This record gives sequence, C-alpha cells and structure tokens, in this order.
Amino acid sequence: MNRIRNNFRLLCSSCRHLAGAVFLVLAGLGATDALAQSKAAVQPELDALVVAAKAEGSLVWYSAPPEGLAKRVSDAFSTKYGIRVQFVRLQTVPQRIRYSAEAEARNFAADLLILAGGTNAQYADAGIKRGWMEAVSAANLPVVKSGEFPVKYLTGPTAIVQISPWQISYNTDKVKGVDIPKDWAELASPKWKGQLILSGVGSGDIYAEFWSMLAKRYGEGFLTTLRESSPRRASGGGVPAAQALGAGEGSVQIPNITSVTLPLVEKGAPIASVTPDYTTGVEQHIALTARAHSKNPNAARLFANYLMSSEGNTLLNAGQGIGSMYESARMPRDYQTPNPEAVSQAASLTKLIGF
Repeated sequence: MNRIRNNFRLLCSSCRHLAGAVFLVLAGLGATDALAQSKAAVQPELDALVVAAKAEGSLVWYSAPPEGLAKRVSDAFSTKYGIRVQFVRLQTVPQRIRYSAEAEARNFAADLLILAGGTNAQYADAGIKRGWMEAVSAANLPVVKSGEFPVKYLTGPTAIVQISPWQISYNTDKVKGVDIPKDWAELASPKWKGQLILSGVGSGDIYAEFWSMLAKRYGEGFLTTLRESSPRRASGGGVPAAQALGAGEGSVQIPNITSVTLPLVEKGAPIASVTPDYTTGVEQHIALTARAHSKNPNAARLFANYLMSSEGNTLLNAGQGIGSMYESARMPRDYQTPNPEAVSQAASLTKLIGF
C-alpha cells in the first residue's frame, strides 16, 4: 500500500535506535525469537506503564467504530487491567468537531480517539502542532519499541488499527447465483435500474474517498450512469442504507463495510457482501491527547498499546474487515489507500451521483 511517505522519519529517536538493534538481532535469530527478545527487553517499561495506568484508574475515549466493537475492547481491557473505560460513540466528523471545540476551551474530555478516514493523520498532525495531541510514534509505546506492531501501519501522528475494505452488499432473497456482482463495473448494467441503494459523500469523508476511487478507475461517466439508473439514495451513512437493503427496498447497496452489515445479518437480515479486488476502505486511526492535557495519560497510552498489540488488535478486528493488522495477507489484491484529497472533491462527487 502507498502508505504515508517516510513514516520512519516521524518515529522518535529512541524508536529508531531500537529498530536498528532489532535489525541486528534479526540477522542472527529467527524473526519469532527476535521479537520475543525485543518484547522481553521492553517488558519493564510495560510493567511500569501498567502500574501508572492503574493508579489513574480510568480513561475516556471517543470511538468511530460501532458501539459493539467499542464495548468489546473496552470490557476486555478493563477486565485485563482493572481500569474503568468509558467510550463515547461519535462518527469521525462530529468527533473532530467536539474534540476541537473541547481542545480550544482547554477542556480535554477524551484521553484517546479512534477516527475513521484517510485524513486523520493530517488532523492529528495539526493537533500535535497546536499542542493538543501527541504523536503515537513518539509516545514510547512498548508495542512500537519492541517492533511487535507492524511499522507500515504507523503514520507517525497516528497508528492504523483497523482496515475495513469497501464492499458490494446485496439482498440474498433478490440476488442469487450468476447475478451476484463481483466488481463495481458490473453495477452499470441496465439490470440494476431502480435496484441500487447508494450512500453519499455528504455522510462523511470516507464516502468521498470511496466515490473518488471509483471516478479514478472508471471515470466520471460511470458515476453518471449510476445516477441515471434511478437509485435510492440513503442519507446518514451505511447503516440506514443497509437497513433498507435488508428490508428489500433494493437489490444491491454500495458502499458498505462488515461492521455495518454483520449486526444486521446476525439478526436475520438477508444480506451478503462481496469485496472487489479493486477497492479502498475505512481505516481506523488511533490518536492520543497530549500528556500535558490528558486526564489519564498513562491509561490512554496503555489502552493504545493494547489495541495495537496482537492480542488487542485481534479482538478489535474479530469478524471485521481484513482481520487484524497482523493479517495483512488478507488485503484485497488491488487495495487503494484512501485519498485524503478526496474531501476537496466532495461537492462535485455529490453532484455526479445525484445527492
């Protein structure tokens, strides 16, 4: 993936020194043994962080992931460390607005954020420059210093802890066999006239990134074709669109992600999804409030460390997207990193698809 360039340059000097040491160890040991030794080397730092976090006793985080995921990892962390966790479920744009307003007022309620979308490293970088946030790469997290967390998912200001590729969802009562679309281009077929449900760019940056991806590959004419196919346009993001699909108000819905459709499927909705080889996705980024402003800075860093560890990240991603960040082999073959410049195209994309 074309990840944010030169992320190593954003790493703190101590992390760079350790990376060099890890490389030397790898030259003489198997990767598994080397990682075990690196983790053992930072264990005293993790132990000290646990003690400091327990002394604080609680943390608050703002969550872009759905409530079920947020509760799952919060409860597991609380059980593991005896630290009370409170989360506030907010989509990314409202989350940014709230956090920025609180930061301007010097009333930092959230110790940690998880934000969805391709512009979050830039948002966090701006927050770092204003003194609101601390770069994840500079937070001395044991999971980073040991080399456990895959460095390609470190942007510097943030760390990517979940990738959910955009999918084509369809109603299994209405679409079967050879009619199941495998690729975005198939949706331009006249057979889908009046049967498409679309989620629009007005619902957030992540949708602008999706529609921009389609325009890049298939041209603006493709979006015009979808607009002229008499689709239903769902406002409010993927959830109402998926609910409409499950209710039979259309045959195919785009775009959607597993974390939205799975709860409906578990309740019996006739929905299945296909992940095209060429797609982009919703990337969830961890961002940390600066220690000088966070009410629970050690608990926040421990929670970030947990969500970035193999244990916590596997739990966060169970049943979602590509699996954990430790399972990148499951990525779609032609996955496209979200284009942060797509936000500036939102107005024209909205017009093209008829919202």
